[in-house]
Amino acid sequence: MKPTKKKIKLGRYIVIIMVILMIYLFTKKISLDAKITIEQWENTSKIFNELNTIEKIGIKIYLKTHTVDFSKLEAGNYNFSGNYTKAEFIANILKGSEKDYIRLTILEGRSIYDIDEALTRKWYITPWAYVAYVNNYATISELMQGYEFLRQIPAGKSTLEWFLYPDTYNIDKNKELISQIVRKQLDGFTTRVRSKVSNPTDRYKTIILASILEKEERNTSNKATVAGIFIKRLDIWMALDADITLCYGLNKSYTTCTPAVIGQKIGDKSNPYNTRGMRWLTPTPICNPTWESINAIMNPQTSDHLYYLHDMEGNIHYGNTLDEHNANKAKYL
Repeated sequence: MKPTKKKIKLGRYIVIIMVILMIYLFTKKISLDAKITIEQWENTSKIFNELNTIEKIGIKIYLKTHTVDFSKLEAGNYNFSGNYTKAEFIANILKGSEKDYIRLTILEGRSIYDIDEALTRKWYITPWAYVAYVNNYATISELMQGYEFLRQIPAGKSTLEWFLYPDTYNIDKNKELISQIVRKQLDGFTTRVRSKVSNPTDRYKTIILASILEKEERNTSNKATVAGIFIKRLDIWMALDADITLCYGLNKSYTTCTPAVIGQKIGDKSNPYNTRGMRWLTPTPICNPTWESINAIMNPQTSDHLYYLHDMEGNIHYGNTLDEHNANKAKYL
């Protein structure tokens, strides 16, 4: 049966309407007035999410008909102000981020005291301002509304210490600095840690032990083995004997807590962070660990080792017994 003239005309109208719609979507300009900050782990979807539905469809059509490489997208601020053709909009992204931000690197294994000292040294803050902010109960209570995992903070403890993920962050020079840094660090924790350690109880204990591992072993290839030693010691109720932990109980940055200071204070068993004087974990984490340390604690390497030490060049040496450990001391220290 042949199609009727009416059906043929209707089909033509539909085709014409579709063509007109495609042309409209393709040619309609994008209107956007916003400053969008892209972090290192984010991509162009954060920019495209600012568009309305019609603009999103238009961009999708453009990207299907044009070869665009977003693989070298820079982290930073992207400013949009006005109406853009699809080509102009994409070109604005590809030209790179605006340089109206400060790039701050929070190094791995740093405590809140280290971070405060570093920011003070660069004249970004006054001394102890960062420490005061991350230890403020009212601030933490407010942040709990957006970061539910902060409710893991034990009763009587008011510190964000172990949730402040170390990374490089873009900070807007025109906004308050400390609150920006802290929220970006919490976002980093959300992205890098929270989704990978699901059980809250395990997460808290894991990060305490990971923070100790972060300070004790810098070589990623050794972390899983040292993690296994730590866990074995805890299982047999043996002290961790990680001397660096006592520094946190002194409220000192690790740059000022020198081996001489540790030697003077190592006998102080009243310090709850002295792991020679106690046979369990420290009350809180002692720094903000990287994912590599957290992952090592979650996936420890089983071995016969119960001891380890580092020689003067930083190389690690293991011992299965106290006699082996003492022999390593005599040989390498």
